[in-house]
This record gives sequence, C-alpha cells and structure tokens, in this order.
Amino acid sequence: MDGAGIAAVLALGAQAAQLGTAFVGCEETSADAAYRAAFSAQPARPTTLTRAISGRAARGFANRLTELGESPDAPAIPDYPTTYDAGKALHAAAKAKGNSDYAAQWAGQAAPLARQLPATELVARLKAELRDTIAALNAITG
Repeated sequence: MDGAGIAAVLALGAQAAQLGTAFVGCEETSADAAYRAAFSAQPARPTTLTRAISGRAARGFANRLTELGESPDAPAIPDYPTTYDAGKALHAAAKAKGNSDYAAQWAGQAAPLARQLPATELVARLKAELRDTIAALNAITG
C-alpha cells in the first residue's frame, strides 16, 4: 500500500507488486459510496478470507454476507460462478433497499492503509516512496 511495501516485495524476489485495494478509494473507480466508506471506517473494518462471496477464496471486508458463509450451520457453498451470481443478486436486492451489508467489498489485509487520492496522485506518491525507499536502502548498504 506504499512505496516501502513495494520495495519489500521486490527485495524478496517478486517481479511486481499487486496493489488493487490501494486504488479502490480513488475517485476514478466505480466503487460505490458504501464500499469507499468501508476504507475510512473507524475503527478499521476487519477483512476476512471467505468463499461466501464468489465460491472461490478471496479477501474482503467482513459483512453480513461473509458472516452467513462462516456460520456453522451454513450449507455447502457452490462453486464459482453460481455463488458469485447469487451474491450479486442478493446484493442488488439489498442495495435497492439501502442496505450494503451483502456487498462484495474486496479488500486486502492492508486496507486500513488505503489513501483516498486521485489515481494519478496515488501513483506519483507510490513512485516517489519507492524511489526514496530504494535510495535509503542503497545509502545503508553502500
């Protein structure tokens, strides 16, 4: 979620860093207001790894939909795309009534570090932070 994190994964041998969650708060995304608000909630909303949203394991903000999937008496979760299609229909019906508790709000573990900036500004900051982190590491290691 920042340049230091990008530097860390590159130092560990990765060819790139995936920062999808970092961009959800950008004004250019199609994320709805409830999804964006989840990123700035205080205290920070927890994330959970669940199959309840799509039928495949993925991380998102914990909400009523993920709770239903984790319930001890929950039925078996169908494979993708059956679960995802059902989840989208449930979310649409709830959203029509002003309820966002059944939304697929994908979010990585570092979601509380997300910054709500225009995408161009976020990319510029990430590049500057990465550059500064690499420069600091080079100064230490010579």
